[in-house]
Amino acid sequence: MIDINLIRSTPNVIEKALKDRQKDASLLADVLTADAAYRQKLSAVEDIRSDQNKLNKNISGKPTADQIETGKKLKEQLKILEEELKKTEIARDELLETIPNIPSDDTPVGKDELENVVIKTVGQKPVFDFQPLDHQDIGQKLNIIDKDKAGQNSGPRFGYYKNQGAILEMAIMFYTMKKLSDLGFGAMLPPIMIKSHTEWGCGYASNKNLMGAYYSIPEDDLILISSSEHSVVPYHSNEVLDPKDFPIKYVNFSTCFRRESGTYGKDMKGMLRVHHFNKVEMNVFTLPDFEISDKMCLEMLSIEEEILQDFGLHYQIVKACTGDLPQPNRRMYDINTWFPGLNAYKETGSCSNCGDYQARRLNTKVKINGENKFVHILNSTAVSDRPFLAILENFQTKDGSIIIPSCLHPFTGFTKISPTL
Repeated sequence: MIDINLIRSTPNVIEKALKDRQKDASLLADVLTADAAYRQKLSAVEDIRSDQNKLNKNISGKPTADQIETGKKLKEQLKILEEELKKTEIARDELLETIPNIPSDDTPVGKDELENVVIKTVGQKPVFDFQPLDHQDIGQKLNIIDKDKAGQNSGPRFGYYKNQGAILEMAIMFYTMKKLSDLGFGAMLPPIMIKSHTEWGCGYASNKNLMGAYYSIPEDDLILISSSEHSVVPYHSNEVLDPKDFPIKYVNFSTCFRRESGTYGKDMKGMLRVHHFNKVEMNVFTLPDFEISDKMCLEMLSIEEEILQDFGLHYQIVKACTGDLPQPNRRMYDINTWFPGLNAYKETGSCSNCGDYQARRLNTKVKINGENKFVHILNSTAVSDRPFLAILENFQTKDGSIIIPSCLHPFTGFTKISPTL
């Protein structure tokens, strides 16, 4: 969450950030009002404690009856005020957690994803001498994707990866895990369920709607993760880390679960927007310096690019505008890959710097010159199911086969997927 001292000292910065993010600027006034009530109550508590200290200093030997009576009254007053202070702090913090991170100065101001800015294009769109199919039609013809059976057994937005499709999917995941591990990232297979307070610490939702925002098991206080970030970023919660260990870099594989609420009717065909998918992700902790963490963000983005280049895919890098930033993010880049069967670019990954927004909730710090400071936390897609789908569409041939990118051959054991006669 945002540092309350920042809100107190630069409310104009917060107000602009809220407006740029298409948020209600009255949130700021609500927080400031609640903070004023908290500070007033804190002052009253400190006054009582000061009176207690003065009383104790004036006691020499056995206390008098008046001193005992005064001490009791002060203790009772303090108990009441401390309970009131706690309530005002909780009320303030519930409002404070609704304030999103402040966008970086170079983040484009815009309303939504339609106003994101393309900053780089890599490769060329493939040219076909036939009408290319989309990945669902390809998957059905090759018997490697089955949405119909998944629909019967699980409902909409689910699918089976089958036969050589299942092998290709896992080859993509393992190729990426191995590549990142070789680059110095610590490999992680995290739990796919976390406590609700752990999810709250990631900063994407408030306590008011945690269980409703995700697939959850309320009776066990568990939430199914929407990406491995939600399990790995909290790994160092309530820790004070050694600056010599930075940057701390993890590459994680997990299956992920998303309700996709608010997307009714969007991307219903195919496997682009599903409730359950696989993903390899990068999570990095850096020292609390934006020059350091923003440089790391670009490094992570370049790794994500390199993986798509290894696969031979054509893509664009997009800088997300203020209205498209998730709550914890100060900056975000999306990578949109070309899908010729759909005749459209589709997001296949993103890369974000969250600064100390998540670290403040998770209480993850580093000791610098004797002072504990909140670290910076970054996340980036390495690969998900979507490049698998892009490979099907981009490397289809006239006879209905799929040519497998050469970097994956050692992991698949085959060079193409062909129709069975």
